Amino acid sequence: MQTAWFIAARLLRRRGTALLRTSALAALLAVTLGAASLVVVLALMSGYSAALREGVLSASGHLVILAPPGRSADQIAGSTVRIAAVPGVARVGAVIYLPGMLFPRGGGGAELVSVRGAASPPPFVHLPESDEAGPLVIALGSGVARRLSAREGDVLSLQVVTGGAPRAVPVRVGQVFSTGFAELDERFVMTGIKGLNRRLPAVPGGGLEVWLSDPDRAEELRERVEAACGGGAIATTWQERNRNLFAALRWQKLSLGLVLSLVLGVGAFEVASALVVLVTEKRREFGVLLAIGGPPRLVRRTLLLAGGVLGGTGVLAGMGLGVFVVALLTALGIPHFSPDIARIYMVDKIPLRLLPGDLAVVLGLSMIEVLAAALLPAVRASRREPVEVLRWV
Repeated sequence: MQTAWFIAARLLRRRGTALLRTSALAALLAVTLGAASLVVVLALMSGYSAALREGVLSASGHLVILAPPGRSADQIAGSTVRIAAVPGVARVGAVIYLPGMLFPRGGGGAELVSVRGAASPPPFVHLPESDEAGPLVIALGSGVARRLSAREGDVLSLQVVTGGAPRAVPVRVGQVFSTGFAELDERFVMTGIKGLNRRLPAVPGGGLEVWLSDPDRAEELRERVEAACGGGAIATTWQERNRNLFAALRWQKLSLGLVLSLVLGVGAFEVASALVVLVTEKRREFGVLLAIGGPPRLVRRTLLLAGGVLGGTGVLAGMGLGVFVVALLTALGIPHFSPDIARIYMVDKIPLRLLPGDLAVVLGLSMIEVLAAALLPAVRASRREPVEVLRWV
């Protein structure tokens, strides 16, 4: 192995022809750009998944419990106390979701909204209690507020259907929230469930939502929470409610990684092309080596090491370039979407996240492709017949 290292170093250090230098430079650039693009795309997809996860976790409880119908208020209160006592539960409260329409005061275009009344509001909502005689205090998503030209303190009219008939409730905007999660910002109205029930007593019962200290333990704690709630209760986790979304993201990340690995493969075969040129340009040196009894495996190792050094340099340079691009895009706040595009992607901004696992995948996959591409010319050069070798000298 030391002999192979020595020969590879001599071959790479010695000044070659213009063709060899051009071929090696092309291979270096191809591998660099392929590795850099793979780093940037994986960082983009990891950041996108993280942004959606954060938005989903802030939108509703980590566990949502649907209790069987017919339960009294005292029974529901008792279930709430028992659930709150389960280790790992941070808070629990009643919640209800209603479709509605929001009208600006004085007329104008209405907006379809989703009304969320909760005893335990999300962390980004900070509302005072509604006065019994005054309008219902609500928190309004920034997208809804922009389309209605509503600001904090404005009085609007909220219409929901309860008991088979539409009911209009005056509401006052107490907060305009912006989470960066388009699903919330573009269509949600948040309020307290007590104030909502006082003004709309015919509102059907909702459920209970449970916030955990560790959201990833939702599956683990689901059975304990259901048991604490009582017989007939059904709990769904945030993973279940968004299973299709995160499965699609995983497949998207995998498919993009595979496509870009093909781009990286093109760079790897540029390394193989450079090795072919190296064998052609250095045939005299290889011929002397084989003619004096050098084993074929020494030639094979030498070319693999030469390809590994060339490709490895490109991989490391590409990873460094990818990290620089990620840092630059993060500093510039790119990518950032307009409201119309944010509705499609569900977020208005995608943070780029460099994960150690993604960098390890790029490094490992790149080196495997480079060495696999270098293996073919190395094997072919090591299988030369002695008669042909003597013609090289």
